[in-house]
Amino acid sequence: MKQITALITLAERELSRICRVWKQTLIPPIITASLYILIFGYSLGDKINLETGTSYLTFIFPGLLLMGVITSAYSNSSFSLFINKFQRSIQELLASPMTYFSINAGYTIGSLFRSGIIAIGVLIIGFMLADITVMHPFLATLILLITIIIFSQLGILTAMWAQNFDQINVFTVFLITPLIYLGGVFYPIGLLPPFWRVLSSFNPIYYLVDSFRFCFNGINNQSIELSISIAIIISILLLSLNLYLMKNGYKIKD
Repeated sequence: MKQITALITLAERELSRICRVWKQTLIPPIITASLYILIFGYSLGDKINLETGTSYLTFIFPGLLLMGVITSAYSNSSFSLFINKFQRSIQELLASPMTYFSINAGYTIGSLFRSGIIAIGVLIIGFMLADITVMHPFLATLILLITIIIFSQLGILTAMWAQNFDQINVFTVFLITPLIYLGGVFYPIGLLPPFWRVLSSFNPIYYLVDSFRFCFNGINNQSIELSISIAIIISILLLSLNLYLMKNGYKIKD
């Protein structure tokens, strides 16, 4: 019971922080997705011919939504934990009876809340500006949940490793952003030359985008079962790694 109460308290603190600075945490990703829809969907969409039976805007929308969710989940957990570590307030959590899993879950819930609001906002924009339908809502929700867990765990891992705010952005600039743009958000992987198709198969974001796009328009290149299995394995591995590092005090007490 004490663990649940402590977890709720930490989650409420995270949610309060997100809502307190909502102009910074919630609005920018929704505006960014809207600009992508207007620029790529309306300005360039009619000039791009896809052999998928759908419009270009309908094709890229699931990836745009997932892109906002990915960046928000990572940013929320990484900056929140690093600020607590930087201000030494993390010591209060470590000295409390909370388990490392509860601490991890508290930050993950914050990412779930922030990314969930952004996903709803982008979805509303999509319904307003494009002909968007969700063919498999429950599967889409599951994929969103797994995606948020993966990148919130990556954010926690980064926060434990980082020694300054500049290092927080290292993974965003050199890992997450390239993987997003090379993950088939803006183009069908099937149109790539064989070498690049094989290379894309090692990109985990490709499987997330591919399975999430299936939930909207039924288009996918990989087996849905394979994509979800890979995502679940990655999330479990990252969670296990973070719990191990927390337990051994890896830089979290710095």
